[in-house]
Amino acid sequence: MTAVIDSPVSHVLVSSASLRELSRQMGPEICRQFVGNYIDMWEGRYRRLVNSLDGEDYPGAMDVVLSIKISSHMAGAKRLAGYAGIAQEMVGRTDIQGLLSLLEPMQECGAATLASLREMLDAI
Repeated sequence: MTAVIDSPVSHVLVSSASLRELSRQMGPEICRQFVGNYIDMWEGRYRRLVNSLDGEDYPGAMDVVLSIKISSHMAGAKRLAGYAGIAQEMVGRTDIQGLLSLLEPMQECGAATLASLREMLDAI
């Protein structure tokens, strides 16, 4: 089992620089839409991860972990992307205990990330 505390996760919750760069690349309106969709989709993604693990559906878990990792990276959600990267490694090893120990920190990080992104949304 991999302990969550032994794995490096970014101290940065959300990178405003990453959001500015995304806005520069995509335009502010599309960036706001992407971040809004990211916020709206978090709960469903998290629930799919929990359900996949409950059923020991590792391909399903990998699909949702990659979705969380990539979308979090794009949204500047560095800490959540880090947790998803750790989860990706655990899914690859079928480390169910490690994955289960990661759920609560991911959920807490997700809630904090969404709150931070909501505050930043108007400034994009």
